[in-house]
Amino acid sequence: MLADTEAIRALARTDTAHSADLAAAAAELAAVPVTTAAPSLGPVGARFLTALSDAAAAGSAEAAALAESFAGGSAAARSSAAAYDEAQLRAAALLGS
Repeated sequence: MLADTEAIRALARTDTAHSADLAAAAAELAAVPVTTAAPSLGPVGARFLTALSDAAAAGSAEAAALAESFAGGSAAARSSAAAYDEAQLRAAALLGS
């Protein structure tokens, strides 16, 4: 059995970075202050800003879900790398090398 555990760990680090970036994007989207200007733009503008607010909220939720997915991928990669290392050590011990 051969597994490049350093490459797996690099994937874990990359997934962690992606997760952090997506979480930051989700927070930015959630903080978009679109509804505060609605009264000054009239009924058409208010409907547009409501739609924009809904889209920002949906985008925020999707980015947050992706962030969680990348965090889970990172944890799985770290766990897999550790399991491969452990299996290699056990195999070496059993073979006496």
